[in-house]
Amino acid sequence: MKTLIILCAISLLLIEPMNKKKMTDPYKIEGLTIAVVEMQEMLNFYSTVFSIQFEKKEMFGSDLYAGSWGSLQLLFCPASLAGIDVDRNRQQFDIVVESLETVIEVALKSGGRMLGDTQVTDEFKSGSVFDPDGNSIVFKEYL
Repeated sequence: MKTLIILCAISLLLIEPMNKKKMTDPYKIEGLTIAVVEMQEMLNFYSTVFSIQFEKKEMFGSDLYAGSWGSLQLLFCPASLAGIDVDRNRQQFDIVVESLETVIEVALKSGGRMLGDTQVTDEFKSGSVFDPDGNSIVFKEYL
């Protein structure tokens, strides 16, 4: 319970509030906190692959890193602070890209690992990679 309270407090304090206009959709994802094991590798990967500029924040005696990923506020929190001990992610993002081959090449050069083969359908082609902490990400290029 203490860990959950700390994570909620971190998210509330560090993730910038959304535009306060009345929302037409009652739910909108504003931010994502990722419990990170390999902080420097993860910062390099997400900065290089997604062009995220992170800002260092000090809280609870630890360094956390916040940045914008499109309209999503992204926060990297040390897994040790969050009290999280898992081998793989419990969520996965599907990210639409303009060039699947290019983004996978950049991801692999930035510490990512390929997850399976590239798939092609009539509508899109997709490929998956693991980031340096083992979180899977699906990239999709619509045809």
